[in-house]
Amino acid sequence: MKKFLITILTLSIFLLVGCGASTTTTKNNTSKSTTSKSKTTSENDKFWDQDENGIPDWQEREINLTYATWQYNDDTVVIIDSLMIEAFMEKYPNIHVTMLPIGEYYEWDANLQAKAEVGELPDVFLVNRLETALPYKLLADITEYYNHDDDTKFIFESVQHSGMYDGKRYAIPTFIYPYYFFVNLDILTNNGISAPSYDWSWDQMEAIAQACYNESEHIVGQYGTTSYKRELPKILSGNPSWCATTFDGEKFNFDSPYFEAAFEKLTNALKTHAVTRTYDEETLTTYYGNPTYQPNYDGSAAIWCDPSWTAKDYFEKMSFNWDVYPAPGGSTCANTDIAGVSSTCANKDAAYQLLKWLSYSEEGLITRFELYEDYSDILFKSANNYPYPIVDYGIDKHGVNKIWDNIPYNNVPGMTSPQMINSLKNAALLSNKETVGWDTVENSVGEYFTMIMDGTDTFANLKETIVNVAKQAYDEYIEAFNELIK
Repeated sequence: MKKFLITILTLSIFLLVGCGASTTTTKNNTSKSTTSKSKTTSENDKFWDQDENGIPDWQEREINLTYATWQYNDDTVVIIDSLMIEAFMEKYPNIHVTMLPIGEYYEWDANLQAKAEVGELPDVFLVNRLETALPYKLLADITEYYNHDDDTKFIFESVQHSGMYDGKRYAIPTFIYPYYFFVNLDILTNNGISAPSYDWSWDQMEAIAQACYNESEHIVGQYGTTSYKRELPKILSGNPSWCATTFDGEKFNFDSPYFEAAFEKLTNALKTHAVTRTYDEETLTTYYGNPTYQPNYDGSAAIWCDPSWTAKDYFEKMSFNWDVYPAPGGSTCANTDIAGVSSTCANKDAAYQLLKWLSYSEEGLITRFELYEDYSDILFKSANNYPYPIVDYGIDKHGVNKIWDNIPYNNVPGMTSPQMINSLKNAALLSNKETVGWDTVENSVGEYFTMIMDGTDTFANLKETIVNVAKQAYDEYIEAFNELIK
C-alpha cells in the first residue's frame, strides 16, 4: 500500500531512496531540537567532543565512509568531488572515504533503490527529491548536527530552511546554480547601445531588448518569457523569504499583487517586443532555414536567460562578444543541489563533517577553488555546472573575502561581479528538490502558465483558477504525504 501511495504522490518525478553503510559504531547524538539557530560555541564544542578531551570524537576513531554523486560514474575521469575527498582524507587520516559509482542522474533513483536492497547504499549522497526519500525513512535527521555547528550562521538566509520538513532537517543545500542572463554585446553595439552595468533594472533590460528587436532580420530583443514567472515576482515583492514562483515556505502565493504585476508586465512586453516567446520548429525554419537553430546561442538574440548547467555547453561555440549578468533587480533565479546523511550510517557525526567539507565549510571551499584552478584542464567538463557557495564567511583582517573573492570563474567578467554575488545571496530559488509538493503544484498549474507565457491568455483571466488549483493540489499532496510518513 505504501509503495502504491508513493507512486501516486510522486507522479513523474524520480524515486530516490538512500541510506548508508559503515564499518564502525558511534554514539547516538540525535535529539528532538527543531531550531535552525546554532548553540553557543561552548555548547557546540561539547556536542562534538563528548569526552571533553579537546579532540572531536569523530577524529579519534578509524572510520570508513562512502559517498555518491551523479557526477561520478567512471573512475577514469577526474571530477572536483574526488579531488576534494582526497584532500579530506589527507586532512583527517583516520577517515577513509570510498566513492560509489551509482549512475547518471536519470537512473539515479532506480540504481539507489537496487543498492538499498543489498545494503550497499552510501553514507553521504546527493538527494534527488526530499519528498521521495522521507517515506522510506532513509535520510538521517541531522538537525542537531546543523544546530551545533558554529558555521551554519554564515549560510544565506534564503537557504537556511532548505532541506527541512516538519521542523526537522534531513538535508542541506550544497551549492547555488544560477540562471545567467546573457547579453550579446555585438547586437547591442550594432544598435548603438552601450553595455549596461551589472546593477541594471528590469525596465532598462526591456528597453534594451525593445531597441534591439529587428523583425526584418529576425533579431530578437529578449528571447524567452520564463524569467517573468521565476525572478520578477520576487524582485517586485522585495521579500527575501520567497522562492521562485513566490513560494514562501508554507504556500504558493499566486494571488499576490506582485505576481499579478509581473504578468501584466509580461503582457505589455510581448506587445512591444521587449520579450519574445521561444519559437517552434516551424518558425525557426521560416526565419532561419533550420528547425534546430538557436536564436540565443547562434547569435540572433540580444538577451536571454539560461541555467549554467545548460549554457556551459555553448560557451566555446558562441562566435560573438557576450557577457553574463545577474537578473535585473538583483534576485537571480537559481537551483540548489541538496545532500544528506543516511539514516543507517553508523558514523553520522563524521559523515556530517564530510557533507560540510563538500559544501559550506570555509576551508573546504577554499580547497575546492584551489583544486579547480590547479586541475581545470583535466576536470570532467560536464561535472562543472558553475556552482556558487551557499555561505559567506565575510572579510578577514586583510580585507579579503576568501570565499567570494576567489571564485575561479573570472574568464567571464559578469560571473564574479559584486552584483552577481549579491543577487545569488538573495536568489529566487527553484526549491523543487527540497520542497515537498513543489513538483505537484508546478504540474497542476503548468498548462495555465503556458497559455499566459504564450500570449494566448492573461493572468487576470486565469488567476482565480491558478490560485484554487494550486491550493487544492498542495493541500491534498501534503495531507497524503503526512499520512505516508507517519
